[in-house]
Amino acid sequence: MTKSAPKRARHAGDYLRAVPHPNEAMTLTPHPDGAVVAAVPMKRPKYLVPPISWVLPFSPVRKVELDRLGASVLAMCDGRCTVEKIIEKFAAGHKLTFREAQLSVTQFLRQLTQRGLV
Repeated sequence: MTKSAPKRARHAGDYLRAVPHPNEAMTLTPHPDGAVVAAVPMKRPKYLVPPISWVLPFSPVRKVELDRLGASVLAMCDGRCTVEKIIEKFAAGHKLTFREAQLSVTQFLRQLTQRGLV
């Protein structure tokens, strides 16, 4: 039996140096108030066949509505800015400390990742 290589622990610095990229398949529909509706195409699950598909509706697009603040953070995920830079810009624009902005922005980026937007 061979030992596998130990997993490298992730540090906060690793996450702050990450560069989020937007999903290329995503389409954005802006609203006049600064909000945005982001739409991402979804693949039909293999298990969704008749008669299950008759009961469970399937949408080929996942839509996520973002308010003005969420839209501004998503716009900063351009493939050039690091997470740390996004946090700094958000903190400066909303008169927050780096730590206050870090908590909200990192959680929001995690949600965007889970929804397939970045």
